[in-house]
Amino acid sequence: MTKPTKRRRTKKRRPDFFLKNRMPLIVMGVAGLLVAGLVWLARMEEQPQPPIVPPPVVKPQIDYTQSVHAEVEAFLAALKMDAGSIQRDLELEPARYTVATAFPAPGLIAGFQERVRQIPGDYSVKLREANSLTVEKSRQTKIIVFFIPPAPEIPAGPLLTIIMDDLGRGIYAAKVLTSIAQPVTFAILPDEPQAVQVAEIAHAAGREVMLHVPMEPQGYPAVNPGPDALFVRESDAEIRRAFDQLLARIPYVTGTNNHMGSRFTEDARALAPVMESLGEKGLFFIDSRTTGQSRVPEVAARFGVPTMSRDVFLDNLAEVDAIAREILRLEGKARRQGMAIGICHPYPETLEALRRELPGLAERGINIVPVSLLLRKRALLQGS
Repeated sequence: MTKPTKRRRTKKRRPDFFLKNRMPLIVMGVAGLLVAGLVWLARMEEQPQPPIVPPPVVKPQIDYTQSVHAEVEAFLAALKMDAGSIQRDLELEPARYTVATAFPAPGLIAGFQERVRQIPGDYSVKLREANSLTVEKSRQTKIIVFFIPPAPEIPAGPLLTIIMDDLGRGIYAAKVLTSIAQPVTFAILPDEPQAVQVAEIAHAAGREVMLHVPMEPQGYPAVNPGPDALFVRESDAEIRRAFDQLLARIPYVTGTNNHMGSRFTEDARALAPVMESLGEKGLFFIDSRTTGQSRVPEVAARFGVPTMSRDVFLDNLAEVDAIAREILRLEGKARRQGMAIGICHPYPETLEALRRELPGLAERGINIVPVSLLLRKRALLQGS
């Protein structure tokens, strides 16, 4: 018979165990915390710390304005003029130099452009309106150099101006017109592919250059003046900005006339920002008279813009003999009024009629002149 196994009873700790051993227990706890802290610090040291990036060094902005003005002064000195021939309005924005001399030769301008281009700061020299250069910084005009050439004498007798509209689609018509001795005025559409080249051809031949401004017609949108036309629905600021952008596209411009525009030229509010810009730039506006209700004369007068209106459209019928008859009718108006303006278009028939008829006008005592000369005579007559 097996003996019953005895169960071992666990020995109970006496209640005074923690009291008697509290100091060793506290020491062990503190030691454990210290070991854990050292391990944590060791691991932190093992992790790569991000590099300390020093703050960027901001270089002071260098103002090259004085360098640009020095180049302008050197350019003007090369023209060898009297000191009194230059008026400086440097407090204006943009600064303005007004120079009483003929427009400089292309070689002098090219050298000036190159020297300014080398100045740090994205400077450039542009040809803008006729007889003026602009110095731009990042496409913002900073300086305007405006040349006032000696005014040509106004010829005695009847004066006649012929404006060729719609130029810029090609250079053929420009070459034909410059081959004619009598100076036809060029009115160039700004959005045509050869617009700038045609302006350069005209200027080189001593022909006056106008901006042919596309404007909203009565029949829009069935009659479309083009993507960059001015519309009456636009605000004053939008019209002004769009018009100035059109002007900036064509060099050597002395004035403007309207392409279409029967709706736009009837709206005095829409015309105001156009005339304001022209008045500031010293440019003129010729009313093509595409409507009998045009407000151009009154709005132009408000802003001091020289203006006249077209007398005859020469080529409503694109036939050589019909155009020749209209040229004779224009001659009659010039004799009766003392001056007259005809407008035509670069049709082959028109070019042929002009080539055939204009020499005869000169032989009969009719002076064919640029628009600006016609406006000068009109101003003298009104002042007398």
